[in-house]
Amino acid sequence: MYKLTKKLLFHLDAETAHDLTLNLLQATPRLFALPYQVEQRKEFSVSTRAGQWSFPLGIAAGLDKQARLITFFSRLGAGSLEVGTITPLAQEGSPKPRLFRYPRDESILNRMGFNGPGVDTVLDNIKKHDKKSMILGINLGKNKITPNEKAIDDYLTLFQKLKSVGDYFVINVSSPNTPGLRELQETQFLSELFFELKKINNKDKPIYIKIAPDMSMQQIQEISEFALNSKASGIIATNTTVMKHLGPGGVSGELLYEKAKLVRRKVLEVVHHDRTFDVIGVGGVSEFSHLWDFWQDGGKVMQIYSSLIFKGPGIFSSFEREILGVMAYFGFTNLEELIRVVYEEKLNLPTNF
Repeated sequence: MYKLTKKLLFHLDAETAHDLTLNLLQATPRLFALPYQVEQRKEFSVSTRAGQWSFPLGIAAGLDKQARLITFFSRLGAGSLEVGTITPLAQEGSPKPRLFRYPRDESILNRMGFNGPGVDTVLDNIKKHDKKSMILGINLGKNKITPNEKAIDDYLTLFQKLKSVGDYFVINVSSPNTPGLRELQETQFLSELFFELKKINNKDKPIYIKIAPDMSMQQIQEISEFALNSKASGIIATNTTVMKHLGPGGVSGELLYEKAKLVRRKVLEVVHHDRTFDVIGVGGVSEFSHLWDFWQDGGKVMQIYSSLIFKGPGIFSSFEREILGVMAYFGFTNLEELIRVVYEEKLNLPTNF
């Protein structure tokens, strides 16, 4: 069914197709999720500081900016959904066209610019949905009109308004589409922000930092050490990448994978001695071998975005079949135990998977 739908949608402008799809999935979420549902199995549960993911694959920020698809993804069986990026005030984002497909590379270029209706509308949307057991993350960003010296105020405003409805929160200082935003990846700014967040985080909600794939290894080392030693619960690696030959914006999908993989590996190398520190992998994830490689490096859970567009919601049931296959092959009935052994013993993925 998705092959036919994709063929029709890919005849439309990318953003038009995206908006149309969101409207359909919001209108009848259970109907569209039904053919692709992942069975809720307790043996698939994976622990994070944000709670138990019911499945090790979730949805990255950027796809459901306005929190309209919580019901759909919870019924589909996603382990998590990260909504946003959300800004305090509504903003139009960048001029159109601003979303482009590269089907041959199964990649997407976006220069959306944090378009969205603002925090109050998103908060209302979240309250309308039942997320069931799915972990809900909320990705926070600053408005374009907010100067960097006032950026802390935007993040504090967002967290204060949303802290009661999210399972975890993400400080987005790594999008390439808001001028000057990546300058906030410096540890001085993050130290000040986390100091202020601590004052209002009375329920001790997990807070993560989302990092760019375009930093040097030294920068990755520094921000990973900061996150590990601060009150951060983890790192999300990575955001989209800048590819100047494709024009301004951020690239996701297969073109990002190798770069993001190296960043994830470096982060995991820095934080490996604290197995409770979460590293959520995102960026070019499209097949089960990517998840397996992440497990070998010390990670647990990953997110997808572009691969969902190109492969369809059946990607979740595809991962489910392969997870069940390797669990049976190695004789495990508990996914978390398999993940631990894959990391400690560097198990290779069987060639028949």
